[in-house]
Amino acid sequence: MKNHLYFKNPQEGVTTFKQKSRYGGNSEESEENKDFEVNYDYKKSDFARSLNSFRTNLKKRKERKSIEVPNEINLIWIKFHNVFDSSKFEQEYYRDFGLEIVTYSNWNTEAIFAIVNVNLFRKFISKLDSFVNNDNQGLFNPNIIFIQEFDFLSTERRFSSNSIHENIFLNLTNLNNLLNESENILQSLLSYLDQKNIEYNYSENGNYIEIFNNKKIIKEIVDNFDIIHIVNSYASGIVEPNLYNQPQKGFGFDVISSEELPIIGIIDTGVENTTPLAPILIKDDSFNITDTTPFIDEIDHGTAVAAIAALGNKLYPDHLGTHIADAFLLSIKVMNENQGSLFKDNVIDLIRKANNKYGVQIFTLTLGYKNYKKYHEKVSEYSIALDKLSHELNILIFISIGNNRDLLPIVGPIINFPELYNLENSNLCSPAESMNNITVGAYSDNFENNSIKRISHIGTTPAIYSRTFHYNWNLDIFKDKNGKINPFRINNLLFKPDIICHGGDFDTVLDPSTTGIKILSAQKGIFFNKDAGTSYSAPFAANLCARIINKYPALKNNMQIVKSLIINSSSITEPNENFNKISNHTIGNGIPNENITLNSNDDYLTLILDDDIYPESLKCYSLKLPGYLIHLEQTTQNIINISSTLCFSFEPNSKSEFTYCPIHMAFLLTDNLELEDYEYDRNGKMIASNGINNNKISNIKLKNSWSQDYYFKSKPLSNVQKTTQKLTKKNLIKNLDSDGNIQVKLAINCKLHKLLNDIDKNKLKNTPVRYSLVMSIEELPYKNKTSGKLYSELSLLNNLESIIKSEIDNELEAEN
Repeated sequence: MKNHLYFKNPQEGVTTFKQKSRYGGNSEESEENKDFEVNYDYKKSDFARSLNSFRTNLKKRKERKSIEVPNEINLIWIKFHNVFDSSKFEQEYYRDFGLEIVTYSNWNTEAIFAIVNVNLFRKFISKLDSFVNNDNQGLFNPNIIFIQEFDFLSTERRFSSNSIHENIFLNLTNLNNLLNESENILQSLLSYLDQKNIEYNYSENGNYIEIFNNKKIIKEIVDNFDIIHIVNSYASGIVEPNLYNQPQKGFGFDVISSEELPIIGIIDTGVENTTPLAPILIKDDSFNITDTTPFIDEIDHGTAVAAIAALGNKLYPDHLGTHIADAFLLSIKVMNENQGSLFKDNVIDLIRKANNKYGVQIFTLTLGYKNYKKYHEKVSEYSIALDKLSHELNILIFISIGNNRDLLPIVGPIINFPELYNLENSNLCSPAESMNNITVGAYSDNFENNSIKRISHIGTTPAIYSRTFHYNWNLDIFKDKNGKINPFRINNLLFKPDIICHGGDFDTVLDPSTTGIKILSAQKGIFFNKDAGTSYSAPFAANLCARIINKYPALKNNMQIVKSLIINSSSITEPNENFNKISNHTIGNGIPNENITLNSNDDYLTLILDDDIYPESLKCYSLKLPGYLIHLEQTTQNIINISSTLCFSFEPNSKSEFTYCPIHMAFLLTDNLELEDYEYDRNGKMIASNGINNNKISNIKLKNSWSQDYYFKSKPLSNVQKTTQKLTKKNLIKNLDSDGNIQVKLAINCKLHKLLNDIDKNKLKNTPVRYSLVMSIEELPYKNKTSGKLYSELSLLNNLESIIKSEIDNELEAEN
């Protein structure tokens, strides 16, 4: 086995990124905007109804107020005919109508605005009244015509769900033009909560207040304090499908460790210290928000998670003997019952404390909200906070996607599998939509060759209880004028889970005693259970992360590299045709290959690029491939396979689903071209000729296109991109250099989301984005043979550096 290598080839240039105009030079705006027919009779009727409802609900809100609050802010809900272009029209709505944006929903087709200039807003209402009562349509403002309907933001509209659960989030307005008024109302609200002795957490950074289990008083609060624009509510707890326990007497194993191991924070129900895990537990009981010690596991959950995180698959199928741990464990106890109080901010504080005190960078999180996310529901406050924390602290949290309890207990026949994934109640549970961390679903295997007995299909399939992504690209706004899915609006790179790992499954009578996965028990006298759940899949991935850090400690300087390595190694090894259409929403990138994640070899080399790039830039590097590849026996067959994964973390922009990830990045392997190449046309105008920048993709790509295509504005972006391309001799011969080797280029571009307003763009445009690009190059066998030269030849031709060697050099420099 050989080590992975840093890719250190010098950067060949940086320039301002330009994209070739598409479709005969049509602008991106005109190409992506869909026309809507305006029937003015219907429009008058709709506006008349909206005006009447707005005035009625405004009056009702004033009548409902029962608490003296120093200021008043009125909010309006608006639904548009199509996607609202926030980059253009936010300023116009403020300038013309006196409205300041609060938040968007339903992919910018709906928005909440604050009325910040009463005089301008009165003119807006007056124009609507005139339109309703006047047939002179030609003088009407097109920005108003774009509105489909509107209403005053009543108390009822401020509740995102009819059901109120234990965890309640009061999302607050953050207005530039009513700053003093907002602050006065906020202080009044905080004083009110204190007077009522209501336990709460106020997050100034997240701009929300979290309250637990005070359902009766919530409506009164929302009726009176105008800065609350959305109320979200969740039930927190352990999401596990547990029907049977199969005890097994005697632990039969013990655990030893070396001195230098990473620490994994187990955010769970405690880790029992009367098990063989005791020697690797950090003896610190301060990571606890319950009324019992973090070294007791009343729920018998966190201990099982911790054992897998520390030992991986070492306990399977035979757990007997002495096992070397891959990590130390920090028990972060946040719950001691199946459901109950789980303040999100308390969890965030404990993660931050673990990172500050012990340098913990790896965490498992298998406790979350029990509510499944509805289709296209906005990112939860929990996920936003975790994404911010991961970006700030350079950590990686392995989050279970959640388990589908709706099929347990089951009455009548089981829903057809995999058709159950087409049901909304199979969607993931928050915070599994987090984008900066890794979401893990469950593979139905249990390391015991259980395929025939399990309820899931044979092959690489998710377990029946595992969940799926909550984005569904069948909404009208993602379709073109002909009703077909518009590829320029959707993003097939955006999905969850990221990967799947072993989690066991049920048999046909929903019994996991054979097909479940063996887990360590905290119950006295039981020792081991058989169970199934995504809770046990997530720690397998965390264990792999710890093993990567064990072998390559320098990679902890950028945990997104570790994320890239895990995803790049993942694949669907035994494809099942039943999951072809929905595979990435249920299986993600597949199952990680531990050997590929950790090791290179003579015929398979993994390169790591750790770099940064400024927004609106394009940069490139040369990559040399050995010339012997074109002299191999293969003629038309593929000779090498290149698998590449790019990952980066970001500061979330939670105002809109479109701009949640505000940064676009993409990479491309190109022919051996200059970064820029221009010539003059007959009119003396400089035009792009044969360079990478501002050129058609068909003129520059080696085989695949850009890893992510972002041209039109209305598209959500992904911070994870993976491509695989198999290359033939024909792909490579045209790039032969004078030395008989093959030279290609690696190009990387970065842009800001085009729906960001100027304020948000200015915050980001001068800040470099750090990214990791992992590229694995494999010589494919021919007649079961390979040359065995790829690793050594690539190392000679390129500036590659051993990760382990660079770590030793850094240590020596530090000592000197």
